[in-house]
Amino acid sequence: MSYHATFLQAAQAGQGALIRSWLASPAPSADAPVPEPVAQVDVAVMNLENRLHEVKLAAAPHVTAAAEDLYTAARAAADTQFDLHIHNYGSAQRLCALDDAAFTRHTEAVRQALEGFVAAAYREGASVTATVSDRAKSARVAEAAPADAAWLVHLSRRMPMRRIPDFVTEGVDSALEALQRDVIDFVDPELETAHQHFTDALARFLDEIGGTFTPDHDAAYTEIPPEWRRTAPERYAQTLRDLSQARDTVLDRYKELMNTMSRRGHHPAPQQPQPGPSVQVTAGDNSPVTVNAPHAHASHGAHASAGQPAPADPATAPQAPWYRSAIFWGAVSALGTVAGAVVAYLALGR
Repeated sequence: MSYHATFLQAAQAGQGALIRSWLASPAPSADAPVPEPVAQVDVAVMNLENRLHEVKLAAAPHVTAAAEDLYTAARAAADTQFDLHIHNYGSAQRLCALDDAAFTRHTEAVRQALEGFVAAAYREGASVTATVSDRAKSARVAEAAPADAAWLVHLSRRMPMRRIPDFVTEGVDSALEALQRDVIDFVDPELETAHQHFTDALARFLDEIGGTFTPDHDAAYTEIPPEWRRTAPERYAQTLRDLSQARDTVLDRYKELMNTMSRRGHHPAPQQPQPGPSVQVTAGDNSPVTVNAPHAHASHGAHASAGQPAPADPATAPQAPWYRSAIFWGAVSALGTVAGAVVAYLALGR
């Protein structure tokens, strides 16, 4: 059972003990033992204090504060009950009738503190769920719009927007489609707002790109028609301003989203690439040959590279057996050549 549940059970038991004690009558005389309901209150409050220590060890600060408030309210009510009992022994009235204002005040204080703890514990459970969901959502956002994406790197240079390469248009369109296709929203309102601002900025930028033209079918870009400088200079300048502002908004909203994710601790860290596989095959002379397959993997904006393994140090590299060395077989080949020449010479002599 969780510390939330154990503390809540102890608090509810204490609340019941307090009610029974308020309904109890003081002892008939100073020499009489304390009434059973009054004694049970101290036991219940002590048990609540023990459960409070468990909460302090495991709960979030706001849950701990709510638990401390509940314990304080129960302790104050128990102390008030005991004082009323001590000063009014022999009375036929109940404790709650001896001080109606104290009864009302302390009973309400315990009730409110109990509700406050339940609400705090619920928020902690909801926040854990939200953290898991938002972390997963952040990973998908970073995958859809990684910081090293070619289109984003190009925009970050903030060059004049007279021409827009096709890879920029395609990259923005793909990122927007991926973000809009993900129908699961952020639970955190600030994250959801930042995410919406970024997608809106991408959509507006695509609209502005739609106002540019392809000069011919072979061009890998669209542009603001250069002739507008002469024929429609105001239109040319306004189109250029709109494109630049839309680009700047995309960059600003992207930065806002990434920083919000980072503040929440949701920005995913790049993972270490796994080593590439290696395969051992056997050559014709039964000598082993190792083939290394370099592997590089990058995710969520990380960088990766692959290449051939570094050459082995000759001093530490294992030496081939003498019967497989190049020197040995080179010598055998030379002897074979000499023997062939001798045989040919003898044949000519005959």
